[in-house]
Amino acid sequence: MPTVPISESTSRVVALPRVCVKTGTPTGDVLTIRGSAAPAWSWFMIVFGFLPWLVASMASSKRYAIEVPMMASVWRRHRSVRRAAFLLFVAGIVLAIVATAQGRQNSAILLLPAFAGLALYAGNEWFNTVGVQLAKDGTLLLTRVHPDFERALLDPRQGARTGGHAGA
Repeated sequence: MPTVPISESTSRVVALPRVCVKTGTPTGDVLTIRGSAAPAWSWFMIVFGFLPWLVASMASSKRYAIEVPMMASVWRRHRSVRRAAFLLFVAGIVLAIVATAQGRQNSAILLLPAFAGLALYAGNEWFNTVGVQLAKDGTLLLTRVHPDFERALLDPRQGARTGGHAGA
């Protein structure tokens, strides 16, 4: 899945086409993504421990609020699958605890729904959401976007556009 630059700096997001970032189809729906992005080098600090990684990530991260075009149906699907994954995870944990408390043999096998819930959650996050990264030069990158969104963003003849802001 492509990665595209969406800002000229961390404070100014370029105008985004009215094409869904996940499906590549035209849409008028907009989703605001808020968070903070740290440079890739901060992950290497985990070698020195959790606390150095946390300090480096927090010190070097930049806050953002970006309005991205995303079909409402894609976002609803993401939320419903996330909810199902959470319920599956909780059900697996509860079943395993109850079976263990009752002294059942092989009660650990009931943790399988919990692992399935974790896998479902991870897959859902990968396929139904977009990511935001901070490039070396300070620009924001939108990851896991549809190739048609990338083409529309890079096409200078693109007409209808919408934007966002960073540094919130």
